[in-house]
Amino acid sequence: MAQLIIPETPTGIDAAWLNDALRDWPEIESVAYDDIGGGTGIFGQISRLALTYSSGATPATVPDRVVVKMACLEPENLAIANALGIYERELRFYEELASSLPFRIPENYFSLRGDDGRFVLVIEDMSGEFVVGDQIVGATPEQADAIVDALIPFHVQWWEHADLESMDWLPVPNAPAYLAAVPGIYRAGLPVLEAEWADKISAKALATAQAVEPKFEELIERTSQGPRTVIHTDTRLDNVFFAADGSNEIALIDFQLALRGRAVADVAYLVGTSMSIKDGAAQWERLLRRWHDGIAAAGIAYPWDECVLHYKEAALYYLSGAMSLVGTFDAGNERGAALVHAYSTRVLEHAADINAVGIL
Repeated sequence: MAQLIIPETPTGIDAAWLNDALRDWPEIESVAYDDIGGGTGIFGQISRLALTYSSGATPATVPDRVVVKMACLEPENLAIANALGIYERELRFYEELASSLPFRIPENYFSLRGDDGRFVLVIEDMSGEFVVGDQIVGATPEQADAIVDALIPFHVQWWEHADLESMDWLPVPNAPAYLAAVPGIYRAGLPVLEAEWADKISAKALATAQAVEPKFEELIERTSQGPRTVIHTDTRLDNVFFAADGSNEIALIDFQLALRGRAVADVAYLVGTSMSIKDGAAQWERLLRRWHDGIAAAGIAYPWDECVLHYKEAALYYLSGAMSLVGTFDAGNERGAALVHAYSTRVLEHAADINAVGIL
């Protein structure tokens, strides 16, 4: 097989390219492209490919559609993605952890790394069996319950596991790359928030963001302490699929930001980014208690007061996501801009609603 070249966009993944990559599959004759969510996002491009086989019919052993995921095009976003190693992290997640997960993820058909930090993932299209959430619309309390329930066995599986120490491809929150990049991202975004978002968020939310700025490095160190497990770290609704048959089965995608860290951060991120401001204020403690009861039932001792403290620390840390979106990243497209608004206003208001600055 000749060395495959990674195209810049999914439209470069044509029939000839796929036939070279998927050599055990029947011959693919043509490919049709369907961008998903506008086709591009903060850190990547994603497209659904409809495959036509030379036989004229789809063989029973292979799919008629796949999803292709690739690196983003925006130079600033790409530089940050490579500095944080997020593409390699996702590839390793699929290659090393997929078979042991307690929830569904897409099957990985093919993966390829480039010397320039770019990548290609060809994965299962789950759209027939599952329905993806919509972060702009936001999660209902019932959807949030299902996500929390799916996360519990995942967190329990790796809770203070002996193998965590050797999984160095999964960073910890205070890894050198994060310490070098994230405080600067926060401080670059804060003036933009102050100048351009004062009419979009409450005064309390703005004051919360301002109070975090001088203590951000301290906050990173605090959130980097135990207890540790493997965490998804991007548990927003766009990365969650719900079973189309109405059952409670959940599938998760997008493991670029996975870490070895505190599990409660996944709950804080879900509530802070993907529930309406009203629902987040009303539901956060109930959802946190649901998660806490779940890990306790699995035999994990985690004092409730510590759990709440760690939740609030995570909520403050995740203000960095809002700072990055308002101040640094190219939103990519119209949907990206709507996502920036929903994400940023929610996470800022949630930290304010729970008076998270009280723990600083």
